[in-house]
Amino acid sequence: MKHLYKGFIFVALASVFLSCKVLTPTVMFETNKDFTFNSFTQTKKATILQPFDQLQIIMSTNNGTNLLEFYSNPQNIATGNSTNNEAITYMIRADSTVKIPTIGLIKLGGISKDSAEVILEQKLSTYYQEPFVKITIVNRSIIMFFEGGTKGTRIPVPEDGITLLEAIAQAGGLTENSKSYKIKLIRGDNTNPSVYNYNVRKLEEFKKANFILQANDIVYVDARPRYARKILAEIQPIVVLFSSAVLVYSVFGNK
Repeated sequence: MKHLYKGFIFVALASVFLSCKVLTPTVMFETNKDFTFNSFTQTKKATILQPFDQLQIIMSTNNGTNLLEFYSNPQNIATGNSTNNEAITYMIRADSTVKIPTIGLIKLGGISKDSAEVILEQKLSTYYQEPFVKITIVNRSIIMFFEGGTKGTRIPVPEDGITLLEAIAQAGGLTENSKSYKIKLIRGDNTNPSVYNYNVRKLEEFKKANFILQANDIVYVDARPRYARKILAEIQPIVVLFSSAVLVYSVFGNK
């Protein structure tokens, strides 16, 4: 019986060690040790409009004087009064065009947000006196993963952008299992993305990681595998089951 017990434990341990997938089934975006990460270039400060961006567009006249008067009155904001220039949300189509009342189809994808506001104001000047246009992109976000992919969060990208460190802080910070020296940034087309690696463990590496993220970036913080804990978790049910079987056998087997 003693030899049988040892043999059973050996088989259980061997089955666990046969594949790391058993111990780390949730791990995502694995790279080989010799994987070559992309060299990083700073994100352009200008916000470029892209297909499938949702644009909230406020259009007014007289250079936006009525908007300024409305928002300068605390009573309007407190009571929730509405302006005559409510923002409407538009989606940039796959071909980079947007359909806007009065103007019709116009190509805005691929140009900066500031330039798009100027173009719309020029188009509307044919119909209105001193038009004013304000564009806000409302659906841009980044995705962050922690704890081997078991914890994820979506973080909206604000108008003035968000840095990698700000995004980590907004997600609640690194966990006790996070590898601060191995933070992957995945950017671009899913068929051939660019992959970058950042190390925020040391202060001298801080400047390299303090950059503006782009919409649809994926940030993956590698985690320590904790093999010992996972091995115990894997074999514990087997050990308990076998111990129970041994106990039953010792009680009834000799009768």
